[in-house]
Amino acid sequence: GAGGRSVLAKGARPLVMMTDVSVLSSNMAVLSATQGTQISTSSPEKGHGVFTYYFLKAVKDGKKTLSEIYEYIKPLVEDEAKQLNVQQSPSISPDAEKLKGRFLLRR
Repeated sequence: GAGGRSVLAKGARPLVMMTDVSVLSSNMAVLSATQGTQISTSSPEKGHGVFTYYFLKAVKDGKKTLSEIYEYIKPLVEDEAKQLNVQQSPSISPDAEKLKGRFLLRR
């Protein structure tokens, strides 16, 4: 990291944790900003991380389930990250197809 909202010193390597999603219970899901060893990035003009910005936009636009939110934000985050010359691809476990209609968000 270097610049923006990066918390990493220039040239530093982040700590990467791998999770065993096979231990998730049937009433649990994980939506994260990145995959594997990617680092989430921020958008100074949006005032948030790229993932956070589009997550909040999805909720504001009426997306009700975790799978709807994921399917909405994934291409937007990937496109904006590409414009910022980084790789960032949100991930979800279990996969979005298995979550269809489950995990309803309420305000």
